[in-house]
Amino acid sequence: MTRSVFFIIGFITVVCQLIYLPIPEQTQHYLFFSGIILLGIPHGAADLLVAGRTAGEEKKSFSKMRFLTVYVSMLLAFGALLWFFPLLGGILFILLSAYHFGETDLNFVNVGSVLGKLLVTSYGILIISVILFSHFEEVKLLLEPFNIVLKNRGFINWLSEQRYYLMSFSVLIFFTSLFLYLFKNGVEVFLSKDRFLIGFASMVFILFNLPLLLGFTFYFVAWHSLFSLKNIVGYLRKSEDISPMLIVQKMLLYSSIAIGGIAIFGVASFFFFTGGSAVIYPFLGLAVLTAPHMLVMHDMYNRIRIDNLAVN
Repeated sequence: MTRSVFFIIGFITVVCQLIYLPIPEQTQHYLFFSGIILLGIPHGAADLLVAGRTAGEEKKSFSKMRFLTVYVSMLLAFGALLWFFPLLGGILFILLSAYHFGETDLNFVNVGSVLGKLLVTSYGILIISVILFSHFEEVKLLLEPFNIVLKNRGFINWLSEQRYYLMSFSVLIFFTSLFLYLFKNGVEVFLSKDRFLIGFASMVFILFNLPLLLGFTFYFVAWHSLFSLKNIVGYLRKSEDISPMLIVQKMLLYSSIAIGGIAIFGVASFFFFTGGSAVIYPFLGLAVLTAPHMLVMHDMYNRIRIDNLAVN
């Protein structure tokens, strides 16, 4: 039901944007920033709780200090990669995000196999390619302050010229991997998911027709974050040691810390990279959070799949 509401809102937004009353750019910025604060950051703020619960499920010892040390070390390492090798870091960020998006939306897929990993990654790459390549001129403008366009002019121009072919190729890879996965595992797993292909086609249509910032806000800030939060809360509530009030308290606390960290990172980036849109700085903060957050969520979805198999 929630997904249907999302698609209805998405279609109405597309119609308004293309035909009736386009959403002003300033309003798009407000939606983006408020969504990041209310949904985007909180969905990653529960990583410590999630990791602790997963360790308990697997009968492993868990140290908050050790977890935070590894987590922050990964943040710093990925931040350094983006700083010194922005193109390589950007590609890795897209691949990690693609896997994470795919595993979240297709959390019923067994990623223990190569085909499962290929399927969720190709799904995420298709979603990201639609968002980026259908608005590539806007993407280039966002990247201008970082000189990544200037230093990789040939590669960026090639992407710009071939973007529709690359989008088509991502569609081909996704449906090929879907066919192979169904051939190997049977169609039952997807038949149980109500109108999956209709929903998938609707998402692609909405993202293709919305402006870059609105499309990203719709998919990542709203869709991905909300359903991630739903999965996280459902996962945590199965533990007798974690009450709903504790979940809310910890999410508020960790969200406040994360907002402060992203703000500091954004201000520091502003001093080094002037002249760009303010939108890029939250992207940078989210980028460095991707790797450790994805690993925590990957372990959580593995546990969810194991629990579901045990029930069935």
